[in-house]
Amino acid sequence: MYRYLEHTADELLEATAPTFKEALQDAARGSFELIGKGEKEEKEIRIEAKAKTREDLVVELLQKAVVECELEGISPKTAKILEIDEEKLSVKLLISGENKPPRNQIKAVTYHLLKVEKGKNGWKIHVLFDV
Repeated sequence: MYRYLEHTADELLEATAPTFKEALQDAARGSFELIGKGEKEEKEIRIEAKAKTREDLVVELLQKAVVECELEGISPKTAKILEIDEEKLSVKLLISGENKPPRNQIKAVTYHLLKVEKGKNGWKIHVLFDV
């Protein structure tokens, strides 16, 4: 599940799920709402990210997803994590979407207000997008 939280500027996304993998996948899906979600699954792109911390992995994966969608001219519809290694902090993501450029741009996925937390009900990710 993901939702947008009130913020004075930009867009602050919260993704929550029972596992880190699901929360990360939902954060990717949430970013699609900002750039313009596609309606069809005509094209696929694969993205890989590695990092030293979970926070870095969130930013790295989401930034790569945003950039690749723009470069490949795909309006993303779905995101699925194909592989994740939570010890080595690496992930492979498959994005499917419509074969047309996204209608909006995200300038950056930022570290400002970034949170990656495990609680008793699962994982929570807060990430701020510079739009």
